[in-house]
Amino acid sequence: MSIVSITQASKLSGKSVRTLHRHLASGRLSYVMSDSRKGIDTSELIRAYGTIMTEMADTDKKQMAGHDTTKKQSKDKIASQNDKQWHHQIELLKLELEAEKQLSNERLQTIKAKQETIDSLKTALKLLEYRQDKSGIIEPLKENNMSYPQKNGSSVDDNTNTRLFGRLRKLFG
Repeated sequence: MSIVSITQASKLSGKSVRTLHRHLASGRLSYVMSDSRKGIDTSELIRAYGTIMTEMADTDKKQMAGHDTTKKQSKDKIASQNDKQWHHQIELLKLELEAEKQLSNERLQTIKAKQETIDSLKTALKLLEYRQDKSGIIEPLKENNMSYPQKNGSSVDDNTNTRLFGRLRKLFG
């Protein structure tokens, strides 16, 4: 609830200011300190006297509206500061993203240049192989002359063995 002065409390409760002072002195009502000013809480008036006049609702609403306005202003100020921080953060992220895009484009260009170099080297290699085949200078590799061990431990050369097993090894070996 809100804190009201003694004059406002007398209007709300329907009691005189003198009666309120006597009740404060006897302890039936109590003071409340708010923002270094002395007053009576409306909930204290309701406790001591039951219901209060309808003016209380209007006064309470006005005071609460003032309090709500202050809270809203502080919330708006905080929200504004948060918005500024978020906008700043977004701008930083945009700059970072732009730098990453630029770096990515540079890497892509490097990869394309290397791929072009690889392609030109492949073409040059094919030309050299074609010239070598045409001139016949370099002979093709000979067949693998691998020896296979026999059961008795000696090895048999495929080129020298003309029997059936040697020929089969040549075909399936």
